[in-house]
Amino acid sequence: MLSRVPIALLLLALVICAGSVSYAQSERGTPSYWPTDAWCVASPESQGMDSAVLDDAIDYIENLDLNFHSVVVVRNGYIVAEKYFSPIYDVNTTHVLFSATKSFVSCLVGIAIDMGFVENVSQRVLGFFPNRTIANSDEQKESITLEHLLTMTAGFGWDESSYVDFDNDFFRMRATEDWAQYVLDRPMAAEPGEVFLYNSGASHLLATILNITTGMSPLQFADQYLFGPMGVERRAWLADPKGVNFGGADLALTPRDMAKFGLLFLREGHWDGNQIVRSDWVETSTSNHTTTYGFLNYGYQWWVDPLHGTISARGYQGQKIFILPEHDMVVVFTANILNPTERYDDIVHDRILAAVREEGWIPTTIMVAGTGIVVMSLAALAIGQKRIRKS
Repeated sequence: MLSRVPIALLLLALVICAGSVSYAQSERGTPSYWPTDAWCVASPESQGMDSAVLDDAIDYIENLDLNFHSVVVVRNGYIVAEKYFSPIYDVNTTHVLFSATKSFVSCLVGIAIDMGFVENVSQRVLGFFPNRTIANSDEQKESITLEHLLTMTAGFGWDESSYVDFDNDFFRMRATEDWAQYVLDRPMAAEPGEVFLYNSGASHLLATILNITTGMSPLQFADQYLFGPMGVERRAWLADPKGVNFGGADLALTPRDMAKFGLLFLREGHWDGNQIVRSDWVETSTSNHTTTYGFLNYGYQWWVDPLHGTISARGYQGQKIFILPEHDMVVVFTANILNPTERYDDIVHDRILAAVREEGWIPTTIMVAGTGIVVMSLAALAIGQKRIRKS
């Protein structure tokens, strides 16, 4: 069948993306481009996926009628499906990530360690605050390390069980003039390292430590060492009254830039000729460090699925970045869903992954990225198919 394709079309077997041209990837997992300036978009078939099954998965998400805002599916570094479910959301719309922000803060801590601003994860937390008077101080509190903050095992007494209980520690902290002080003053409830207890305040201590050690706000640090190198320009991040961006939530990015972050970790911290964050940090931070009270385990501000080998950043109301290393895939969701009737994990593993057809993988040929997307592949040209999803 391929022999019937005109030579003119074969000459088009180049990746055309954001005005630049490079040869298509020749083997799985070898990037032919980086989406620093713009994403390239490919047909699902060109990346070893079945368009019909993937279309069904996207339709299923839409028909749930749960107020999804977007879904983006990336395979082998190319967007193979993208859907925005409301006219007020598109590729340029930033979305508050809520607690998915925590995974970005973890990455910034890794970068700070690599650059020498922070020594290592064994450093004692109180050592970063020598000039503060801290309430309820004892041997347990003095033994808290950065790693305990990263793994949510610091041992602080903390109630964040409900986002509708405005009298819990999350909202009490945010009602003060010094959020870090509120967290540091909390009494201890467990020996550090022993018990997982979800605590957005502990994540904000990480952001505050970044500010202390680098002399920059977390957003300034991210702009210079993370967002800048990846070409992330549309971003916002709520700061506390002291000017420190909230480490527990409230970073806002576009879904495509969320996908960039997932791809960075899928590529072991490497991005377009730069090692943005060390590969050993990527491996360590996305490995299981503690069990939680759910079906997932926890790394360094990342959720780890021991059954499927999936890593995820997760935020309130349905903000998700799934990383599936075995399938070279990133899946991003944004939404406004208080009580989902079906787990996102089931949608990803049972529906989106059902589209994978490894035996049918064909190298990418033609891709054009932008707000108006047209996607074709040599396979599609050869058999006269044009199953194209437009964002």
